[in-house]
Amino acid sequence: MTTTDKQTVQIIVDLCAQKGVKKVVISPGSRNAPLSIAFNRHTEIETFVIVDERSAAFFALGMAQRLCQPVAIVCTSGTALLNYAPAVAEAFYQRIPLLVLSADRPVEWIEQDDSQAINQQQVFANFVKQSFQLPAEITCKDEQWYTNRTVNEAINIATSGRKGPVHVNIPLREPLYTIVNSPSEHQRLFSTMEADDQLSEQSITKLHQKIGNAPKILILAGFMVNEHNDEFSNILTQIEKIENVVFLAEPISNIQHPSVISTIDRVLNVISVEEVEAFKPDLLISFGGALVSKQIKTFLKNNPPKEHWYIGKGETHIDTFQSLTELIKVHPVAFLNQFIIEGEFKPNTYKSLWNNKLELAKTRHNQFMLAAPWSDLKAFEIICNHLPANGNLQLGNSSAVRYAHLFEHKSQSSTQSNRGTSGIDGSTSTALGAAWVSHAPTTLISGDLSFFYDSNALWNKYLSPQLKIIVMSNGGGSLFRFIPGPSEVEELDEFFEVAQNLDIEKLVATYGLNYLKAENESELKLKLIDLYSSQQKATVLEVKTPRTDNDKILKKYFQALKQT
Repeated sequence: MTTTDKQTVQIIVDLCAQKGVKKVVISPGSRNAPLSIAFNRHTEIETFVIVDERSAAFFALGMAQRLCQPVAIVCTSGTALLNYAPAVAEAFYQRIPLLVLSADRPVEWIEQDDSQAINQQQVFANFVKQSFQLPAEITCKDEQWYTNRTVNEAINIATSGRKGPVHVNIPLREPLYTIVNSPSEHQRLFSTMEADDQLSEQSITKLHQKIGNAPKILILAGFMVNEHNDEFSNILTQIEKIENVVFLAEPISNIQHPSVISTIDRVLNVISVEEVEAFKPDLLISFGGALVSKQIKTFLKNNPPKEHWYIGKGETHIDTFQSLTELIKVHPVAFLNQFIIEGEFKPNTYKSLWNNKLELAKTRHNQFMLAAPWSDLKAFEIICNHLPANGNLQLGNSSAVRYAHLFEHKSQSSTQSNRGTSGIDGSTSTALGAAWVSHAPTTLISGDLSFFYDSNALWNKYLSPQLKIIVMSNGGGSLFRFIPGPSEVEELDEFFEVAQNLDIEKLVATYGLNYLKAENESELKLKLIDLYSSQQKATVLEVKTPRTDNDKILKKYFQALKQT
């Protein structure tokens, strides 16, 4: 086998293969030619070529999200690297291990008005676990040792502790296209060993004393990848039997169990002002990423627990509810195992209080939905009822993820959304990456603004026929009609909602995808059958809803939940 003559690149590629970085997304360029050639010719690595760097990075994010494995992205020098920024930031806050490999000019040519040269070192300093700079060429054994050590370290850092992206900047001298025989020996490999997730006896004793003084315990899970579903299921079977422990988990936490309350906003809306004190926890245990529900954040800030423990490996002091008392740096699964096995709990009615409200909320929800007029809300009910069992659900940001959280998704193997930074800019690209590495149907539900914003996602050849994109075509950013503030000013249409009427069918035709359209309840039910029966190519279903009615219907929905 032949490869590039650049020894620095040879070291990178060999270590990636040895350390499990088996998928690499490359954006075309000249300065990164040695990386492209070497990765493409390695028999253990699968390469993907995506022109738009922003889309490429989100595509890689989707693969890493779905596989729970590190994925590398490779770009040329200059502004190409800057286009990675949104996905790198998202990966950082999602705790996703992306390996960012940027080709660069030799350092002596930076700031010398050379073509396609910017200062690339530390460019993602705020959004990566660590940044590294390699030598432009290897001229001695020490430089070879340094390069080997640095690449080993970079991949180890990305995949250990609080996982996340790392950036390796790689200056390369011309000529860039020289080919040689591959080295016969593997590079030196070293890994990291992490201690078992186990709290000390002293720490456990301290926490158990506090558990004994907490009649009402609330566990709250934000977004997580779905790599620990089975372990959580075993834990929840035990928690289900504990009368004073309630478990709330948003759908994108990927924690599913009959005892878990996932429709959090529905339940909070049926708790009256007079009842709030009874639902206020003595002890709050939280983990995972940022929460979608603004209502649970407001509830806990206004009704702070006596104790709040945040659980997570390598985390900073996350004090979302302004009540943090303990930061416990172990994996949530390990903590909950110790918490359940060794804890002594006070029996009371806390769980039954929440479960009663869960059933009341479900009743009122179902009553309203029976008569709900055609709208985003009604469309989401129909869509959620037609999602294929054991499929994967990807949710766009803004209104899509919020509507979806009003419904249960227990039939889905995985529910994901880019809630690290909550941007609308890469939802489609992320879904494409996730769909490509999945054997199950992958459904993306996206708003129309988000779909148009990331339309370059469709400009690649990795469009799985298992990918189903549902676009809520409501004429713009409908969320702004619902939230206080923008809905009350005359600039709403132009500056916030950005009302538009672009043609989704023509855009889809440009990329050769199947297209379906539904404009009412009966059409949507029929088109969803067509959507999931189509197996030849990726398909887009446009769902047209009334732009100026959606917010009114959603407000009536929440009013119906609050009825006395």
